Amino acid sequence: MERWWLAIATVLAAVAGGCGLRAVWHGRRTMVVAIALGVALVFQFAFLLERGVLRGACPLRDQGEVLVFLAWSLVLFYLIIGPAYRWSPTGVFTVPLVLVFQVMALIPGTLSENPERVAGGDPWSEGHAAMSVLSYGSLALAAVSGMMFLVLDRVLKEHHLQSRWFRVLPPVRELLVAMVRLLRLGVLLLSVGIGCGVMAARASGIVAHGHLVAALVVWVGYLVLLVVQEVRGISGRRLALSAVLLFAVSLSVFAFL
Repeated sequence: MERWWLAIATVLAAVAGGCGLRAVWHGRRTMVVAIALGVALVFQFAFLLERGVLRGACPLRDQGEVLVFLAWSLVLFYLIIGPAYRWSPTGVFTVPLVLVFQVMALIPGTLSENPERVAGGDPWSEGHAAMSVLSYGSLALAAVSGMMFLVLDRVLKEHHLQSRWFRVLPPVRELLVAMVRLLRLGVLLLSVGIGCGVMAARASGIVAHGHLVAALVVWVGYLVLLVVQEVRGISGRRLALSAVLLFAVSLSVFAFL
């Protein structure tokens, strides 16, 4: 039954994307995107809840569950941050990521057909997995805001002030402020996840798990970006480009999950 929840959430995300594109085409904002993604969030949660009951643990035991959890965290942060910054067009950039993650999860073989129940789960390992993947929701939305900044920057440089994007995208300053805040939040959550991972490694007697090392590499990359931005300063375009590229590269961490 849980696959039906995921399929419905995917359809709703596609509807949100279609409505968002139509709104941008007509140069206006719409609440339909947020509403559709809000309902999709409920079905994503239903999927994760059912898988969690079957697992008897946080549903992050196969690639499909990780992908859905990542899509859920991305939608969650969009719904929390988007309205605060009047980001209805953000859905046009957010939905493709959500759709890619969920469609990949629906590919036969990605989700375990008969998920095994976890016996004696380690709370540190659970916390490491959950907080690390949750941090990616914030980092993904930072990348989305970076993409929007790059689009708006190009529109301004080419003086296309009558462009539909210019009329619907948030101001450049708001994008930069939100991007930095999202990067900071993502690094904070990832720090908590890494801390849990270190405790899990100590409890198991293993020096370092592969996914913990990968998470550390990602954490260092984002931390360096924030330190440079805070100490030396960095242009908005470079910050946006770095946020997008870092997120794209950091997705490789899931190969270790």
